Amino acid sequence: MSKWTDEFPKEEIKNTITDKSVDFAKKFGNYLGTDVRGDRGKITVSKLTTNQLRKFFGEVKRQQMSGYNETDFVLLKPKLAYAVGRTKGNSKITDFYEVMCAAINSVSNEKQFKNFIKIFEAIVAYHKAAEEGKISDNN
Repeated sequence: MSKWTDEFPKEEIKNTITDKSVDFAKKFGNYLGTDVRGDRGKITVSKLTTNQLRKFFGEVKRQQMSGYNETDFVLLKPKLAYAVGRTKGNSKITDFYEVMCAAINSVSNEKQFKNFIKIFEAIVAYHKAAEEGKISDNN
């Protein structure tokens, strides 16, 4: 389990979203959207691609349009596992998988589903900003 799973604000999915969720989304989105470079500038861990993130985001948005369905929502986990299996050792997609599974496990009703979507949308927004080099953890 990654440090990100421990930091994910599960209680905010169950209750209400606060600055804690936004701060997490910013840090996690920035992490996912930034390559890690080694001593010689070579990429050692690749960022999560927009395509990888968008596939999952698109499925969540489709579910949002049809309304919360516990079975369909829980079945997002194997879809994510498939994406992890297709990659070649990218720990960022594994971290994303672990955080999203923890988030999915925190949802048990429509209100919590909506909170999940809001936090996930924030992660996507910060990922895009980080990927474009327009924001850092310090902003």
